[in-house]
Amino acid sequence: MNNSIHDVLVLTPLSDEGKIVFKQAMYLQKILPFRIFVFHVIHSINPLERLFSSRKVQELKDEALKELTDFVKDFFEGEIPKNVILKIIMGDLVPTLIKQSQSGDFYFMILKRSIHKKELSNLLDQSEIDKIIGHSYCPVLSVNEDSTPENLNSILIPIDISESTDKKLLWASLLAKESKAKIQIVSALNINIDEQKSLAAKNAEKIKKMLQERKIGCEVEVLKTHHQPKHELVLNFIAEKKPDMVIIRKHHIASYASTTIGDFAKEIIHGSKIPVFTVSQSQSDIENILPLHTQLG
Repeated sequence: MNNSIHDVLVLTPLSDEGKIVFKQAMYLQKILPFRIFVFHVIHSINPLERLFSSRKVQELKDEALKELTDFVKDFFEGEIPKNVILKIIMGDLVPTLIKQSQSGDFYFMILKRSIHKKELSNLLDQSEIDKIIGHSYCPVLSVNEDSTPENLNSILIPIDISESTDKKLLWASLLAKESKAKIQIVSALNINIDEQKSLAAKNAEKIKKMLQERKIGCEVEVLKTHHQPKHELVLNFIAEKKPDMVIIRKHHIASYASTTIGDFAKEIIHGSKIPVFTVSQSQSDIENILPLHTQLG
């Protein structure tokens, strides 16, 4: 593992939802060395007020910072670690996070799907997370129910023979190598298509061999379906096997008019109760970010 420190953006609602996100970040920080940037976004004021009342803007930020500081101190039961940095930003929540996700400043982001509640800010629903994932250049770890266990033991990767697997394998390799987790590769196939079945099996076995050469434990499972949608088959497998994390790659980069992340990926993100790490195909410099020993040929 390199000694360089990376930065991870964590959106923290000041509620039990935020504690789940924090717990997730702290668990992963034991596996990877990174600083946690705790973001809390507050609403913008009228542009004229901002122009002529800088004091009011500062007062709002100071008040928000105090509330965030109290919340984080409570989580840590006292002193905030030096590698946890608090940041208050004024703006609209989703556009602000999209801008940060495209900045290139963050290793990845951790977000929690939540139900909007009155008087609670910084909560994201699934459609908002979809939009952020769709536009993000960096990976997004979405926590739907609870965080992963403190020690990662198994990582599931759904594969499609039509897509590239390189980048999600890089991330899976990094996490598996550092946590000594086993990787489970799953492919859902229509039982009547022999050629597709053959290609999928060959692809999965090739991946398995590459991982094993890097001393990463790996299992391959080919799921057969007649008429059941492939995502349902994979979600049932997730519910049965209970891996600690799912890593999936979105198929497309969103335009301003669309938040397409791929139908299959979206169904897995929505339906999984365990955290889903969604990798962007646009992160072209990922090979320079990850340690060399995790890179796949």
